[in-house]
Amino acid sequence: MCMTTELVTMKSTEGITKEEFITIVDGLEKNFHSKQSGFIDTELLYDEANCLWIMVQHWESAEQLKAASRKMFKDSAAETFVKSLKPESVKMTIAPQIKRWK
Repeated sequence: MCMTTELVTMKSTEGITKEEFITIVDGLEKNFHSKQSGFIDTELLYDEANCLWIMVQHWESAEQLKAASRKMFKDSAAETFVKSLKPESVKMTIAPQIKRWK
């Protein structure tokens, strides 16, 4: 399988603790992403030195990823997550898998 990976870096708004943001992302994954066609998995990382969240998502195809991304900003299940972000900090990179080692 040649999956597509999305790498998103972002900062949360002021006043949201790490634990609160993890809970917000947990809700996003359970109530939105996991219900989207082509979704495989998500990994959440945190760069403490730069207060930067890193989300790694795997999808069956770039088309399915892009369809879910368009839908996310209109879906009430993603509203809390979207509001928890500093919009100017969000950066997305989408790339197809070339090779995988285990």
